Amino acid sequence: MENKYELFINLNNEIKKIYIKYFEEEKYELLINEEKILLARKTNNKNKINLNHELEIVKLIKSMAKRQKANGILYINLTKEINTILQRTNNENNIKCTDNRISWPIRQAFTKAIILKENSKFIK
Repeated sequence: MENKYELFINLNNEIKKIYIKYFEEEKYELLINEEKILLARKTNNKNKINLNHELEIVKLIKSMAKRQKANGILYINLTKEINTILQRTNNENNIKCTDNRISWPIRQAFTKAIILKENSKFIK
């Protein structure tokens, strides 16, 4: 089973406290806990992952999340993207977040989440 990664952007303090409490109860680890950003990981993987690679990916996500100006809370499930990147880069020593095979899936996940959020406003 894969590690699970969940990202929330534009959280106000009250809602952020609720999510932090939920993540603690469900045994998630907070990788990013900043002003309006939460990235949590639930470790389900028995295989060892390269923590240095994960750290670089988290830095990339953090920089992208800080630039988001979406209205309301934006939720992005990054499980598939991060696990795929970690599998592809498993045998490499160093990775660079400027590499397209690292940044592209993350950018696509951000774009998809924003589009789905915008489309849901018009469906009602």
